[in-house]
Amino acid sequence: MSLHILVMTDRDWTHPQGGGTGTNLYGQIARWVAWGNRVSVIACSYPGAQKFERFGDDLEVHRIGGRSTVFPRAILAQWRGLVKDPDVVLEVVNGITFLTPLWLRTPSVTLVHHIHRDHYVEEMGRKGRLAAWLLETVPLRRLYRRSRFLTISHATAEDIAWHGIPLSEIDVGYIGVEADSFGPGEHAPTPELLYLGRLKRYKRVEVVLDALEAVPEAILHVAGDGDHRPELEREIAERGLTERVVMHGFVSEDEKRALLQRAWVNLTASSAEGWALSVMEAAACGTPSVALGVGGLNESVVHNETGLLAATPEEMAERTRQVVRDAGLRERLGRNALHRAREFTWDRTARETLGILEDEIAKAAERSTAHAAARTPA
Repeated sequence: MSLHILVMTDRDWTHPQGGGTGTNLYGQIARWVAWGNRVSVIACSYPGAQKFERFGDDLEVHRIGGRSTVFPRAILAQWRGLVKDPDVVLEVVNGITFLTPLWLRTPSVTLVHHIHRDHYVEEMGRKGRLAAWLLETVPLRRLYRRSRFLTISHATAEDIAWHGIPLSEIDVGYIGVEADSFGPGEHAPTPELLYLGRLKRYKRVEVVLDALEAVPEAILHVAGDGDHRPELEREIAERGLTERVVMHGFVSEDEKRALLQRAWVNLTASSAEGWALSVMEAAACGTPSVALGVGGLNESVVHNETGLLAATPEEMAERTRQVVRDAGLRERLGRNALHRAREFTWDRTARETLGILEDEIAKAAERSTAHAAARTPA
């Protein structure tokens, strides 16, 4: 059946800080529309963005407020009927909820990429504990216990379940990769390491710098931007690494592909990841990853098959050095990574999510019928 799907998210895929969330949304939404569905999106605005944007006949984006104000403003706008008659709502929770159980009567599924509790602490210190409790923990525990959830790794499913959500109500759907947009290329003639992602404190790019220092013959490319960049640049200068680190800022898809193909090793040391899309994009280019074994990275990286996982920053530095200096290991990991990446398609991910949305519509109808029957006098 053809659906009208409303997506409520803090950032859409056009946002400069859209990251993996934006990529995941667009990878699926583009296919839902191609398959005859209609999609409306409510997200925050950003400098230069249009308040309303239409992509073809069946995809529209409404942009309201900023990163913080989007939540109350989107709730009020949709409560007043901004998007008319959606069949189902996909609520994206990135550390802050839209409180849908309080006001939404349309069937809904809650998408969580990862729990942000540690992220809040990493970014804000002690204040972050309180912010995480108020904005994420309390709403999930108190309001969302009867909600249907979707997430991108079993590790995140366990984190969601910690909030009192039954695992039976949490579906796991691994995200895809645009295979046609990547592919193996020529690796650089001398060792090149790559960090690809937003520059946020919780991404712990400083640990990636530790790995670089362990491999004096390598240079590091940093592709991405964010509010942690000035502090990171100071750290690079203080360590005397300015000549060995190339800061690219935000890169185009073509530039990203070239960097992934040239890299000998893709690195990530984040304190919280639901999956890490960059790992699979690197794999689609035949480039192995070395990562701290956090959250969904234990699932996106198959240790000693598609990359290496580390328990500590010191171990990550040692394993980076191992992959750089052992050509046989590097080639085996890259070959296996490429083979595995081909299993993760956006078509599969989009169909699985669409099936979950359709199932929730059916279950909501059953609940409504049962409730009406219970209220009918005998």
